[in-house]
Formats: sequence, structure tokens, C-alpha cells
Amino acid sequence: MTSLSVDRIAEIPSGKATPGLSHVNWLVWIDRSGLPAWQIALTSFLILVIVGIITLILNRVPNPNMYSNVIAFVAIICFFLLLYLSLGRGWHADLKELINFDPSLAALLQFLEPSKQIARIEIVLAGICAFINVNFFGPPENNFGSAMFIFVLSYYFLEYLFIIFSMDILARQLGILFKITNSIRIDLLQPDFYSLLGNVMLRFLKLYIFGICVITFSFNIFVDGNLDSGNMLVSLMPFCLPGLIMLGLYMIPYNQFKRRMRITKSIELNHITRAINGDLEHLNSSLISKDASKLTMVDLLYYEDRIKNIKEWPFTDRIRSMIFFGVLPPLTWVIAALIEIFIESVI
Repeated sequence: MTSLSVDRIAEIPSGKATPGLSHVNWLVWIDRSGLPAWQIALTSFLILVIVGIITLILNRVPNPNMYSNVIAFVAIICFFLLLYLSLGRGWHADLKELINFDPSLAALLQFLEPSKQIARIEIVLAGICAFINVNFFGPPENNFGSAMFIFVLSYYFLEYLFIIFSMDILARQLGILFKITNSIRIDLLQPDFYSLLGNVMLRFLKLYIFGICVITFSFNIFVDGNLDSGNMLVSLMPFCLPGLIMLGLYMIPYNQFKRRMRITKSIELNHITRAINGDLEHLNSSLISKDASKLTMVDLLYYEDRIKNIKEWPFTDRIRSMIFFGVLPPLTWVIAALIEIFIESVI
């Protein structure tokens, strides 16, 4: 496993790739461009669409649906490219802040970079998935020539490559997040800082919602709009379920952090409550021990209330609003549609 120094993670010099995005050289080159992830994805979309349409024209493909399918398929490819870059760059930015807050977390950086062996395995796996998809699950009416076969295989390869790399990054982020929430120092005097831990899930959540829109749009083109909403929903579940499972997995480290925060708050509140009840010696073991002699009863009551109001989850009000108003409404619609489909099938 490639190890990273604190200096490298703290500041990436101009022209260097983001740590964690070094799977293949040409993706490193793309990352080094310094362009925003959305701009890279949009540029890639335009290039791949143009290349795809020109390839279809040169091979005299008569089916007009193939041209629209290229646009839809490339949209999915570029979404996973956007997911790969956004997750990697965003997580790196969060790690810089976390290490500045607690330098002991630098020891976890060895888990950030994929080894060359793992990267090679992932590339081979993407190639195998693309080959199987083209040969065994492609439309039977598409008897590709050699040029078209290479073209279709290349696009499938890009799709599976970005999917696998994105899954790799998600797995590494989840593993590092679990280690961070288990070892980061708890400072009740700086509780707002811990909202950084919630960024990784919020970032994935926003990309996940956008991805569902892209995949739904693309799949609707693939089926020519012939499926009703219920059948469309069932067909999209293989794309939606992994994201929902990932959101659930994020709650494992967050629960660990919540438990640690609750214990720390309980200890501090115990000291303050005893001091309020007259046993001022307990202030010597609290976080405000240096100013214990200057505190009045009003100060202690205010401090007690402040500690009680510290949020145990590492989520700001913005993240809570995103979850309640951005996720629960569409998730409720999905569940309602599934129930409707189930009832109709039973009746």
C-alpha cells in the first residue's frame, strides 16, 4: 500500500494528482488538469457523443435509436466519471481539515491510495465485465462487425471502469471514515468542526440523487418510453439499491461517533452537575478547569446548557434539511410505488 506523508496530503502542489485518484495514468492526467469535475464530465460527454455518432455514421448503422442510445449511454459513463472525481477530490479536501484538527489521523493515510496490484485487478475486472456484457447480454439483432465491436466494447469498458473505481473509492472512504470516527479526538469546545465528517455522506447523497435522474433519463431512452412508471421503477432498482445500501453503511461510523460523543458529554455534564450542586472539586476534571475560580453559578448553568445542546450526530442543520427534504420525499414515492406494484400483482 502506498504511504502518504502529512505534507503531501496537506498541500498538493500544482500539477500533481489528488491522492486516491491514481488508479490509471490517463485518469491521473485528467485530474492534473485542475478543471472542475463537472466540467471534465461535460467535456468528456461531448467528446464521447461525437466520437460515438461519427462511428455509427461511418459504419452505416441504419437504426436511428442507436444514435439516441449513444447519448444516453455516454451520459451514464460520464456520471460515473463525475462520481469518481468528485468523491476523490472532496474526500481529500475533508482529510486535510481533519488532519489539521487531529494530526494523529495522518497514520490512516496509508489506506487512501490503491496499490498498483489492486488497480490492475480492477482494470481486468472492468474488461471482463464489458466483454461478457457485449457478448452475452447485448441485443441479439446487433451483429457487430469488428470496428463496431471494438467501439461498443470500449464504451462498456469505460462504464464498468468508472463504476468499479467509484466503488473502490467509496469502500476506502467508508473504511477510513470508520477509523476516523473511532479515533478522532472529541473536543466539546469545538463541536461545529465535526460537521466535516458528514460531508462525505452529503457529497455522495447529492451525486446519488443526480445519478438516479441521469440513469432514469437514459433508461427511458433505451426502452423508447414503453415502460410505465411501476415497471420502470422495478427495472431501475439494481441501480438504486446500491446507493441506498451505501447510505445505510455510512450510518455505521456515524453511530460510533455518536456513541463516543454521548459518553464524552455525559462525563462533562457529570462534572458540571456536581459543581452546581456544591462539589466544586469536580471542575478540576472538566474542560473549563483553568477558569474554574472565575466562574459564577450563572456561568455554570450556561455552560451546562451549552454542553447539553451539542449535537451528537456530525450533521449540520443544512445536512438535516437535505436528508429530510431531498431524500425522504422521493424515497417515500419509491416505497409507495413498490407497494402499489405488489398489491396489483397479488390482486
